[in-house]
Amino acid sequence: MIIDFENIQKRCEDACESAEYLSLVDKVNKAKKIFLLGNGGLHFVSCHMSTDLTRLIKDKAVYSFDSVGFITSNANDHGHEQVFLRWLETIILESDNPDDFLVIGMSCSGNSINVINALHWAKERGMDTFMISGQKSDVLDEEISELAFECDYFHTVEVMCMMLMYELIHRTENRCPSIRGEKNRLENSPLRGGTQDA
Repeated sequence: MIIDFENIQKRCEDACESAEYLSLVDKVNKAKKIFLLGNGGLHFVSCHMSTDLTRLIKDKAVYSFDSVGFITSNANDHGHEQVFLRWLETIILESDNPDDFLVIGMSCSGNSINVINALHWAKERGMDTFMISGQKSDVLDEEISELAFECDYFHTVEVMCMMLMYELIHRTENRCPSIRGEKNRLENSPLRGGTQDA
């Protein structure tokens, strides 16, 4: 390969054994509702992983911010730096128990202001928070846990985030299905052209 992924497998293995990642596993186990925040490529990591974490980790609801209309209207009316904060304000009610929530931010630079603002907002209201960053943040509240990869490239950070999210499925005592296993399970399903037994 020509592209440099910065020895990504070893980086992921080291990250998964860090105290920070182990604390993230504990936070995920404790939370009932999890919100994933990210910009650009990390936005699509959030979208993808909210789907798989919800369907593969029992008793968890994982959300990403997918409404283009909400994003554009709030960026226009309140500024891009408030977009994620406004989303959380809208869907988390004052009557909700903050102990039920975990807000996970992802940022290649560690300094994405809309992610930082949302994490600070959540922390101030007693929710669990966590930051995954490509390089250590210069502006994150020191009381918010951060796992910083110290990578050079955006693409490395984006792929590492997805790998560590998939590892969460296994660390929470669940499993990612195999392609062969799913093909066997659905072999006679009408969803795959088969016929159901009468």
